[in-house]
Amino acid sequence: MSTSFDRRDFLKVSTASALSLMLPSFHARTEASVSALLDQPAPAYTSWMDVYREQFTWDSVHRGTHLINCWYQSHCAWDVYVKDGLVFREEQAAEYPQTNSEVPDFNPRGCQKGACFSQRMYDPVRVKYPLRRVGPRGGGRWERVSWEEALRDIASTYLDVTLEEGTNKTIWDVGASGLNLGATHAGQARFASLTRCITLDPNPFSGDGHRGAYETFGNFTCDRSMDDFFYSDLILIWGSNPIYTSIPNAHFLTEARYNGTRTITIAPDYSPTATKSDLWIPVRPGTDAALALAVAHLLIEEGQVNEAFMREQTDFPLLVRQDTGRFLTERDLQPDGRSDRFLFLDSGSDRVTPAPDETLQLGERVPDLDVRRTIRLGNGQDVEVRSVFSMLRERLRDYTPEAASELCGTSPELIRRFAKDIAAARNMSNVPGSSLCKYYHGNLTERAIILIFCLTGQMGRRGAGYSGFSLLNNDGWERFVWGLRWKERVGLLATVGKMLLQAKLKGRTRESVFHDIGHLWFGKLGKGLPIQNPGSLFWHVHGGISRNADEADAWDPFMKRRPSEYLTQSLTEEWYPLEPPPDQPPRILIHYVSNALRRVRASDRVIENLWPKLKLVVTVDWRMSSTTRWSDYILPASTWYERTDHKWVTPQVPFHHLTTQATPPLGESMSDWKIVALLAKEIQKQARQRGISEITAHDGETVDLDRLYDDLTMDGRFKEDDDEAVARVITETSSNLNHLDWDELKEKGFGRFRGVGDSPTSIGNMAEMKDDETFAPFTFHVRDKQPYVTATRRIQFYLDHDLYLELDEALPRYKEPPAIGGDYPLVMTGGHTRWSIHGVWRDNEIMLRLNRGGPFLIVSPVDAAERGIGDGDWVKVFNDFGSFNVRVKTSDACRPRQTLMYHSWETYQFDSSGDPRQVSPTPINPVELAGGHPHLRVGYLGGQPSGFDRDTRIEIRPLQSQEIALMRDARVVETAG
Repeated sequence: MSTSFDRRDFLKVSTASALSLMLPSFHARTEASVSALLDQPAPAYTSWMDVYREQFTWDSVHRGTHLINCWYQSHCAWDVYVKDGLVFREEQAAEYPQTNSEVPDFNPRGCQKGACFSQRMYDPVRVKYPLRRVGPRGGGRWERVSWEEALRDIASTYLDVTLEEGTNKTIWDVGASGLNLGATHAGQARFASLTRCITLDPNPFSGDGHRGAYETFGNFTCDRSMDDFFYSDLILIWGSNPIYTSIPNAHFLTEARYNGTRTITIAPDYSPTATKSDLWIPVRPGTDAALALAVAHLLIEEGQVNEAFMREQTDFPLLVRQDTGRFLTERDLQPDGRSDRFLFLDSGSDRVTPAPDETLQLGERVPDLDVRRTIRLGNGQDVEVRSVFSMLRERLRDYTPEAASELCGTSPELIRRFAKDIAAARNMSNVPGSSLCKYYHGNLTERAIILIFCLTGQMGRRGAGYSGFSLLNNDGWERFVWGLRWKERVGLLATVGKMLLQAKLKGRTRESVFHDIGHLWFGKLGKGLPIQNPGSLFWHVHGGISRNADEADAWDPFMKRRPSEYLTQSLTEEWYPLEPPPDQPPRILIHYVSNALRRVRASDRVIENLWPKLKLVVTVDWRMSSTTRWSDYILPASTWYERTDHKWVTPQVPFHHLTTQATPPLGESMSDWKIVALLAKEIQKQARQRGISEITAHDGETVDLDRLYDDLTMDGRFKEDDDEAVARVITETSSNLNHLDWDELKEKGFGRFRGVGDSPTSIGNMAEMKDDETFAPFTFHVRDKQPYVTATRRIQFYLDHDLYLELDEALPRYKEPPAIGGDYPLVMTGGHTRWSIHGVWRDNEIMLRLNRGGPFLIVSPVDAAERGIGDGDWVKVFNDFGSFNVRVKTSDACRPRQTLMYHSWETYQFDSSGDPRQVSPTPINPVELAGGHPHLRVGYLGGQPSGFDRDTRIEIRPLQSQEIALMRDARVVETAG
């Protein structure tokens, strides 16, 4: 046999071989770059060592980060290496400064997901060109189209819908990746503000709303820097699993233990974090409130409380009328009194006295904590009043360690030991997480845990305090988004300045003003602000989930009415906004870097009920997902190494991070800012061609469609290719970042925040930031006596709203978890996956190699054996709501009657039988529909109904061999199609 090899053939083989060694992430996915190499001289390799060394050469290095919702631990600075026009590797940039000599630094930062994003950029799921659906929705068939054709079609449909049915028929589903509060989100927010279309708030329905913290503080964004844990001597890890999920931050917790800090993990399963803790307290899923209330009971009865803190910072001394269940107010005693001024009994004078509301400072007054007496009202009526603490103490008598043990499964001895550890702590803190608020009664659990911190005065100082939702934002984002044109933007900021001055004259705090502005995003303020709607209500009403979840009155024995009645009341009384109204269907749905059909529970019901009403479904993303499959158009966004931008961070790592453009966008992908700007330009063009100028929006505001692009770009100041300029101006106009030089920031990749800023999203942290000090929330309240943003201006445990009184939740209490999905023996809980950040890496080949390679349900060996199931077996998971097939992973760390289904698996990673969302009806908890109240009202990222999946009841059975064969045959047919 003869062979004939010319030089070009040799180069094809040798280049492919070299690339397989040098760039194992790419292989055949980089055709253009491989072709470009063919005309270059052959490498002069002398041995395998030359090939090895070649891996560590590059053309350029850039600073980058990942604009993804790795919420609590975000972000990390990386060095991004480019060779031959391709990103081929990233390395952690371990250059973070040490806050002071007493605490560890933030190095290294990064995780296995970030370390392989260069591979993800060139993954087969990457979308590089605009795609249009061919055939039925969900069929998975596409054709490539030009940007001009895609934008022309989308703009035409948008104009038709807007003119014929109204501005509120276009819905933007902004996912947590699109919600980055940088240039990415700025384009969408300005577009929505100018056109008066609707933006869905995704946070609470994702299960991250921390409703209990919102009810107690009037705000739920409060967290500390990770190095502040070094000043704690006790850390409660309650409702989180940081050793498993918070990879860049976990070292602070283990290092704190070397410093003498004790850590206690409270969790149903023996989690990875529990294995690294000093004490593990097991608890039955969803019963944490009973445990917390038992601890509170012991602290009070044994006198291990901080009465000075309780009097000053909480509503414990405030008086409540026993005839109505309402707070006693100044108006009750005198006709001209204020209805928002609350009263306590001053133990010195033995007189009912108004509580100060401009400060928490009590002066010479000493409020009585335990009050029960009869007083005479201004109308001559005698009524019994009790202090909140008196009522609370009586309620807590039901939660002895023995009684609580029957509810939560934790032994009385362990409960007593836990209470003693808490009482002995000098500085106690907690690691926040968003697991507890994914339980149906998670609000009660959070309130009970916060109660422990407040009884002991463990708040608002270095190393001590409760942490809720973690968020730190550059407030220049709002300054850029608010207002229409550049000069009007300046005018709007002046208006806000007047509001601040007036508020100060009235004794209100800066926090309360910007907190109110956050609420206005859900009102009818006008074109200065976007129109937000709770995503939970949209998916429940327009997605049809509420009709399927109306069985919740059967699951929840505490409910007095059907769920639909509570929902109707809330919408009728306008406690919550919903656009379009229930009787008007939405027509256009734009998923903006969002994967709603992976994120939303009961998504199969959403497809069934909502999709037939939609005339157009568009997804803007850089990858294929569960949602793109059901879209009409997919618009390719550039990835994070192909642009210069930034996003919000968290107080845990108080550094502003940039990602800088390392390579041009792949294929025809564009930055999100550019996509929105070009869409606005096409709408403006077509509006002028049709002779359309000013129209009236659904809220009465005017929309200038014929100058939409001009207004969005501020008369061309920020055009479609100016996304870096947008990111720059947001940074430079941020009050907490304006000390940073943009060019230096691009070079270094990060810079430290100098304050929490004025953004409604992060001002609730309420503490100063200094370069040489760790950060602890709420110091402005505790140290400086600034009031909270609750109705009583204090940490509030008594909620006298009608719904809370009706459902007996005015005070914290325990309620048995409902049997959501039906009366089945197993509870399907979950957690944040270690191998992905939501769905972004879930189907990544490298990450799948690190676990089972596909979806799996963790089951106790006890439960598996009872059902004849072995490790790795296929099972059917089912309840009254739906079913799905999955493999089982048995683990002794999982308690009997508990199963663990870690989140974020894509729909197409299951067979056609379904996925975990199809067994999760996620009913609304009625108290979370409360409104018309000083602080129980809808707000940005919080104060909305939550999404629940941790209480889902299921049963499992092994699949028979014929069922497995049918499942595999169906998978083959689907793959071939």
